Amino acid sequence: MSPRTLPLPTDAHVRVAVQAALLVWFVHGLLTPPPGAAALACGLAGLGLTLLGVALLDSRPRTGAAVLAAALAAATATGLLAPATPWVVLLFAVCGFAAARLGAVPAAVLLATAAAAAVAVTLGRGRDPVELWNVVGLCGMFAYIRAGRSRRAAAESERQRALLAERAHVAREVHDILAHSLSAQLIHLESARLTLEAGRYDEAGVLVERARALAKGGLEETRRAVAVLRGDTPAPREALTALAEEYRRTTGAACALTFGPGPCPLPPQAALAVVRTAQEALTNARKHAAGARVEITLGCADGRYELCVTDSGGTGAAPYAATGGGYGLVGMAERAALIRASLDAGPHGTGFRVRLEGPLAP
Repeated sequence: MSPRTLPLPTDAHVRVAVQAALLVWFVHGLLTPPPGAAALACGLAGLGLTLLGVALLDSRPRTGAAVLAAALAAATATGLLAPATPWVVLLFAVCGFAAARLGAVPAAVLLATAAAAAVAVTLGRGRDPVELWNVVGLCGMFAYIRAGRSRRAAAESERQRALLAERAHVAREVHDILAHSLSAQLIHLESARLTLEAGRYDEAGVLVERARALAKGGLEETRRAVAVLRGDTPAPREALTALAEEYRRTTGAACALTFGPGPCPLPPQAALAVVRTAQEALTNARKHAAGARVEITLGCADGRYELCVTDSGGTGAAPYAATGGGYGLVGMAERAALIRASLDAGPHGTGFRVRLEGPLAP
């Protein structure tokens, strides 16, 4: 049998436990010994109003705040009539729940009211001035609860930010994979269609087979992307070599690949950015610069790395320039910003160049 684990307490459980403890504490103190009828009535009214106000805070916060203010008034009357009773417990209960579940302004108003009530009862009924420390306790409890509430809000905000960042990361991966794989398949299938119209069936079969291979490669690339999302690191040299070979095979144009001398220890996110940037640059070259020669260089020096993908410019029409959603450059820029790198993309000579440069330190 598997060991049974106790359920974790929720905020609702803690709230009920606190209310039950306050109820027992206050009722026991109020009845031991019992005060006069007026003080007893005020004390029980204050307790009932406190519990009612707490119950209304979630559904009707304004009404709940007003009921808690009435509870403070009843607690103050109890203190004035019978200062020896634990009437101050109601002050702490009202201020604590207000700090946890009301906005800053109404909660602060209730805190100021409770502090004024504590001072009025202590000084007005000639109580020991040490009881004025109740005011300090009220303020300290209020500040502690509000700080915890702010921390939880900040943690939730950070969680939402991380969730949005992860969604953007997945969106970039999906875009890069689909744009690269499908554009290459589109080129082959369009060529196969034209070849079939010309009656060259054998050549068309070869092109369709290449498109099938590209689809298979796209599936493998998707699997690699999932592995990257799970934390695996791509190997830039092998990935760039495969991309260059694929460009030569799909376009029939030259694609030179040059690595700088010495090791290039790219951090995981930088390695992924290098591969995806080169992939997107080659995809754009296929779409917008038909027949262009491409040169890819990757080098590391002085604690920084640099990737350049430069094409020579198209030698003919670009029938696939209108395909895609136009998010490639945006995605590359977002990747660069996330890893403190810089991205330059623009005309270079007769063609186009994409340059990614950043620090080797993660």
